[in-house]
Amino acid sequence: MNPARRSSRACVDVALRIAVLAGLALITGCGGSVADSDSPGPGRPTRDPAGDFCTAVRANSDAARPLAGLANGAAVPEDFPAVAAEMRRTGADVLTAAPAEIRADVEHSVEATNLQLDALEAAGGDPVLAARDTNLTDRLRSAESIEAGQRVRAYVARTCGS
Repeated sequence: MNPARRSSRACVDVALRIAVLAGLALITGCGGSVADSDSPGPGRPTRDPAGDFCTAVRANSDAARPLAGLANGAAVPEDFPAVAAEMRRTGADVLTAAPAEIRADVEHSVEATNLQLDALEAAGGDPVLAARDTNLTDRLRSAESIEAGQRVRAYVARTCGS
């Protein structure tokens, strides 16, 4: 394969992973409303762990939104350091709220996201330069990474709704 084409493909792969995996490929909206959580009904627990996870997922998805344009060749936003910090914070919240049954996959996805953010920061926000990190691209393309992302997306779709 032509090296320039491979680099371009790697850039797109990294950008897509940032937009998708970094946001944990999260489907926005987790069902329910604020009114539903204001006062628990009879027999209803006062705290809903799945709801906490879905709320964290939604916040992480919102934090990743400024980087979604990278998949279409858009420039990294000028406020990238703040975006990266918010993605890391909300990613940590997702991991903290992750139910045991999906926690390992969420942890893998959050770690991959942080590695992507590190690569983008080290490259001065240049996704093409970040894509030259073969350790990163190899990890993102690994079966383990792909499968973890698929399991997280399926869990979010099933638990949080779409």
